[in-house]
Amino acid sequence: MPSGGSSSAVPAQRSWPRRLLGRLPTVLWLTAMWVILWGDPSPGTVIAGLLVGSACYSAAKLPHIPVRLGFRPLAALRLVAVIGYDLFASSAQVALHVLWRPHRTRGAIVAVPMRTDSDFLLAMLSGGLSLVTGSLVIELNRDQGVVYVHGIPIDSPEAAERLRRQVRRTEELFVRAFGTAEDLAEFERHAEPADGEDGGDRRPGGDS
Repeated sequence: MPSGGSSSAVPAQRSWPRRLLGRLPTVLWLTAMWVILWGDPSPGTVIAGLLVGSACYSAAKLPHIPVRLGFRPLAALRLVAVIGYDLFASSAQVALHVLWRPHRTRGAIVAVPMRTDSDFLLAMLSGGLSLVTGSLVIELNRDQGVVYVHGIPIDSPEAAERLRRQVRRTEELFVRAFGTAEDLAEFERHAEPADGEDGGDRRPGGDS
């Protein structure tokens, strides 16, 4: 019958609450990136991020993107505490070098193999690392699974190794706070051999 054919051929229009719920994860993700990039989790920044994220979503007419993230409150609190401590400690360290030993302050680019394939987690990691004074993500090579971080002060191989350990620790905190069960399983599978320098356990070009 015609009625039956039209109902099977044309998908039912989603109600506005369902459309809103479908867009909410992407808007929240854009808001989180806004707050991370500003480095200011104040209510004003969050509200501005919601407005900007909603406007960008509407203007770009973005499709529904399934956000594959988990959330573990205790792990998230630990992540915030560690990043807060790193922010304070690195600010003091950089200020000390700039004020007392400016001629000996050196920077370097450190390559760090990643142990997660999630695009969302890697984006969050890049934002989190760039929040910390003295570290800045300058490139994320998805094919090789390597993030390149510029650190300061880096005046010895030991200092470069400390930065590498800090990046890997931050990566683990993000995975344990926001990774899905699949992300955690993949991370655990690569965690032990990835402590080496070659990063050969990392599969290139994986999807999130």
